[in-house]
Amino acid sequence: MNLAHLHRRGLGYGSSACGAQLERLVLAGVNAVALTPFAYQGDLEGHELKWGESLDDSLTDADLVACIKQAHALGIQVCLKPHIWSRSFWSGGKSRQDLAPKNVAAWHAAYGAYILHLAKLAEENQVALLCMGLEYLQLAKDPQGYWKTLAAKVRQVYSGKLTYAANWWREYQEFSAWDSMDLIGINAYFPLSEEEDPSEEQLLAGWQPHIQEILAVTQGRPFLLTELGLRACKGAAAKPWDHGLKGARDDALQARYYQAVLRAFEGQPGYQGLLFWKWFTDDERGEPDPYSPTGREAEQVLARHWGRGAEVGVLEKEGDG
Repeated sequence: MNLAHLHRRGLGYGSSACGAQLERLVLAGVNAVALTPFAYQGDLEGHELKWGESLDDSLTDADLVACIKQAHALGIQVCLKPHIWSRSFWSGGKSRQDLAPKNVAAWHAAYGAYILHLAKLAEENQVALLCMGLEYLQLAKDPQGYWKTLAAKVRQVYSGKLTYAANWWREYQEFSAWDSMDLIGINAYFPLSEEEDPSEEQLLAGWQPHIQEILAVTQGRPFLLTELGLRACKGAAAKPWDHGLKGARDDALQARYYQAVLRAFEGQPGYQGLLFWKWFTDDERGEPDPYSPTGREAEQVLARHWGRGAEVGVLEKEGDG
């Protein structure tokens, strides 16, 4: 599961609230989480990155380390999966795919410093997997071999496994540095059905051509679905990537999506697992995020497939009677 930090002191990574959510994830059978710290870039064409407590005092290195320790104490493996955020993503309808710094060399230097900082933190805290980047479609076009060079530098300070989380649309097929990674990472928001309310079998059928494309790229190499998920609303299977999609709430569709995914990839060559998007470090926020399975039927799907009971959320811990 991708575990999303709530940017409020006492509710984010390392907090008691976060610890409670990790315990709930264990009940659902989750054995790995991706933590997603941020660096901030002012605009799409800039090259300066800012991170750390001077920018966001709700998310310090100490908070990250505390959360890693919480997860490890529960037997949960950790993937450190740093993101870039920019105000342009809110105001301009853009995303990480559109980052296009005018001074690419300066951006490379700034980003490398950010990743190496987190690589050292990951090594010191026995993080199993470091995701070196995600969905930088323009910056992943890499004739100078930047990502391979950065991977080599990271391996000098970090002994765990490396991946890159490529977007399902073109990038995972075009990324040129897979031979420098231990796992091919795919943010797998593939379109599955134009039906407003497709059945599980229709969703399963929708996965088949995408799986064949993935296997053609991976060629038996280990791969991980670094993100995937579905908004709990009607029509979401046509555009799983669309975080602005509107539609009547449909928890059952999201649950069928989870069931179809778990069936579709079982036994596929090279398949190492998945990280659903997303679960928050605290659930006392009223209506859950549309992508979150928390308190929805999809959480119970995980419990049935992976977990300790069929009714997580009302399931008592073992030994509690």
